[in-house]
Amino acid sequence: MIRYADVLLPLPLEEPFTYSVPPPLAERVQPGMRVLVPFGGKLLTGFVLRTAARTRKKGMTLKPVAEVLDDQPSFPASFLAFTEKLSRYFFIPWGEILQASLPPSLLVRTKATYFLSQKGAQALENGVLRPGEEAVALWLKKKAYSGRFLERKLGLKNIASLLSRMERKGLIAVKRGVRREKRRKKRKAPFRPVQLELHFSLEKSVEQAGHRIQAVLAENRFSPFLVVGSREKRQALYLELIRRVRREVGGVLYLVPEIALASDIVSRIRHSLGEEVGLFHSQLPTPQRELEWQKAREGLVRVALGARSALFSPLEEVKLIILDEEHDDSYDQGDGSPFDIRKGAWLRAKEEGATLVMGSAMPTVEAYYRAQKEGHLINLGGEEWTKRVTLVDSRKDHGLVSRLLLEKMEEKLRTGEPILLFFNRRGYAAYFICAKCGFIPRCPRCRQALAYHRKEEKLACHSCRLLFPQPPGCSRCGSRLLEKRGPGIEAVGEELKKAFPQRRIEVLSADAPSSKGRRETILGDFRKGRVDILLGTRFLIRQPDLPAAGLVGILHPEMLLHLADFRSSQRAFQTVMSFLRFVKPSPSGEAIIQTGAPEHFAIATAARGDYRAFYEQEIKFRRLMGYPPFSCLAEVILEGKNSRRLAAQARDFVKKIKEATPTVEIFGPSLGFSASGKSTPRIKIGLKAKRKQSLDRLLSRVWPTVPLRKRASFFD
Repeated sequence: MIRYADVLLPLPLEEPFTYSVPPPLAERVQPGMRVLVPFGGKLLTGFVLRTAARTRKKGMTLKPVAEVLDDQPSFPASFLAFTEKLSRYFFIPWGEILQASLPPSLLVRTKATYFLSQKGAQALENGVLRPGEEAVALWLKKKAYSGRFLERKLGLKNIASLLSRMERKGLIAVKRGVRREKRRKKRKAPFRPVQLELHFSLEKSVEQAGHRIQAVLAENRFSPFLVVGSREKRQALYLELIRRVRREVGGVLYLVPEIALASDIVSRIRHSLGEEVGLFHSQLPTPQRELEWQKAREGLVRVALGARSALFSPLEEVKLIILDEEHDDSYDQGDGSPFDIRKGAWLRAKEEGATLVMGSAMPTVEAYYRAQKEGHLINLGGEEWTKRVTLVDSRKDHGLVSRLLLEKMEEKLRTGEPILLFFNRRGYAAYFICAKCGFIPRCPRCRQALAYHRKEEKLACHSCRLLFPQPPGCSRCGSRLLEKRGPGIEAVGEELKKAFPQRRIEVLSADAPSSKGRRETILGDFRKGRVDILLGTRFLIRQPDLPAAGLVGILHPEMLLHLADFRSSQRAFQTVMSFLRFVKPSPSGEAIIQTGAPEHFAIATAARGDYRAFYEQEIKFRRLMGYPPFSCLAEVILEGKNSRRLAAQARDFVKKIKEATPTVEIFGPSLGFSASGKSTPRIKIGLKAKRKQSLDRLLSRVWPTVPLRKRASFFD
């Protein structure tokens, strides 16, 4: 009998690999542990899924596990089951999910050092090497170097294949080992006294919601809830539920969309619960990230709070998962993490047998529809809408800033009240156009019109994040008559400075040229009343502690309605509501929405703060068009370095889909590029079916036949 281990590797592979377990390690290897295993001439960190003792089959040879990296499993059984379901739901390699859930210091990687062999030294001396080989040999003649060092010094993109070829020829030798991140010593968290709190009676609606959810918590079974209400009421409910779980043995996951929001909430909860609260997010320094992870695994953390990465904290016996601001785009699938955190929270709660509480003042249409239909909607009751909001029709009141808004700004400036303006278009102009031939400069990669940034005198692709010098004229006809169209936030800022030359006006957006320190200075000065007018994009609403203003101006939110997205109305409503949150809650506080579509229901209902009216209109549109929640949409993205081969694979993929079923609608394929600025070309293919199960069955057959890097996003 010999002991085997099925090991999952952090590679884009579908199945685990089987390794033999040497007798000295047989008692130590358990499911959920990290092990070091040989793979393709390297040593990789793998994750043990299962072990078994079986009779060795004749002629079967297995590579042995090289090293066990854990004293106890890194992943409990429930976590492995959750990540497997997440992998299957979004068609993501399971090993990559497990790898991403660990702190970087717990990942062991192979390192290779290259030496010039005697044969290579002789070939260099005889001058018989190829140019690339000669360049490598000249460096290795001095001393041994890593492949990464040689790549950086030589500037060769194909250095790996070159080194592999030279190794096969015997020109170089290689010494392989493992590179481990420096491990931090465990630090015992200092004791901090916990301030006793006086628990005042909760509002009746919050108290009733608490009783309803606590009754389910006591049953230790999966149950979802969608809580609709103001942020203050939701947080009061969350704290009451956390106290309930804390009185028993169990953990709490508390997810928020933004890191800044997580840091603010964790300080308040720690004030009440002390060191039992752990903070998890991707921007933590490596030592702190590992420390928080270790504390959670050892049971020293009862509440794991943070942004997206908090979903993967190694808490055991999770009883409650809170996902606040359910509507926020930050939970959506993206380039960095190709799955929806909201669905991930649902899957983990289901696997743990935990209660899932999602909360928002303006939830997604899909979540509200299901909660209402399935009976897990809790409405905490909204406050009376008292904000004074005026809609200005920009089709009648022309100009970048309407006359009424300018008059109101002048009035507020006289009384010394702060002013916040929002305009969600970056740069100075949306695009250039040749007045003679109509040519528009476009990104050579994605064909999107290039925006003009006046301060840098650059053209920018806001999709690919590429920058180009400002052209002296039209590249097609040579004309120097280039007109700017679609004014951006820089143009609005310029207009305001002309209207109020004696006032301090600052412009902030996510891609502004100012350094982070400069942005923090501007925000700090606005909080202290030193900035008269602060103009920003949606980037502003994600800044912590941004104070309310006497006047809030919202410019052209209808631009969001033009997005090629079935959720465009929902996003417009949510964006306007987010901006209106900054109106000062006093008789002098007011807002002006300057728009070319004042009659559109998304903008009109947001101006009244009426989510229910917006939902009733939007759900009719979704039902009529067959969009989610009445169908499931999938966006399949294929990536490859060779555009011609990528296009052929995309055509083959579409052909297989059509052959497999006639009931699935297909959109595309269309060419695209990564929003992270990577140069790898991508092809997008849209799929639409009545139910996700139909797409699952279809993709499970076709997915393994596509030999490319691929991922799928789902909207249902």
